[in-house]
Amino acid sequence: MRHGATAVAVPGGASTAPLVVAHRGAWGIAPQNSLRALEDGIAIGCDAIEIDVRRTADGRLVLVHDARVRLRTVNRLEHHQVQARMKVGQAPLLEDVLRRAAGRILVDIELKEDGYVEAVMNAVRRHLTPDQYVVTSFRESILAQVREHAPDAQTGLLLAPRPHRDLEQRLQHAGASFLAPHISLTRTGLFSWAAERGLALWVWTVNDRRLLRAALNHPRVAAVITDEPERALVLSRVVDTVDSRR
Repeated sequence: MRHGATAVAVPGGASTAPLVVAHRGAWGIAPQNSLRALEDGIAIGCDAIEIDVRRTADGRLVLVHDARVRLRTVNRLEHHQVQARMKVGQAPLLEDVLRRAAGRILVDIELKEDGYVEAVMNAVRRHLTPDQYVVTSFRESILAQVREHAPDAQTGLLLAPRPHRDLEQRLQHAGASFLAPHISLTRTGLFSWAAERGLALWVWTVNDRRLLRAALNHPRVAAVITDEPERALVLSRVVDTVDSRR
């Protein structure tokens, strides 16, 4: 974890480059959303990892991105059945990941569905302090629940690559601390809109070298979520060096 990174979702443009967040962990070699991907993210020096949380039929909170695994929905499968349908090491328990990450790397916890917010926040509270994580979701109702259960939590509203109406109202409902837009929204005026409201941006999923460089240099970007964390870290060090000379 570089330059004493914390989860404070402040705007970019400070003395350091935006945080580099490994999307589903560093999974160049390791399976995504696995303990190995977490450890590899730590090993290469990422500031944070992004993980996806779902609940299985037997009530286990696990790291799985897709709603279906081999045509079966995760919430209708028991944990061992989910693991049997995935690569070895995938679908670890959330508790195991949080325990391993605590004090070593920030965690961006994406909640994929409603119905288990309280259980997730109870698990988070057992292992992490509020400055060691953020919670993100596409659903403002989920983020509102997060704030009820963990008022000190920083939350981000995820924005898919499409037009967004009533964003002001959605933000108010969510009580979000920051926005997490898809990188394609950079040309829609969203960044200027966020700047007018003092909102920081956690941008996803930025893999192209040119887009990474632009995002890492943008004054409103606080974090860059990427499938190419090693590439982003190299470019980020360049940004840090330039900033230190100003």
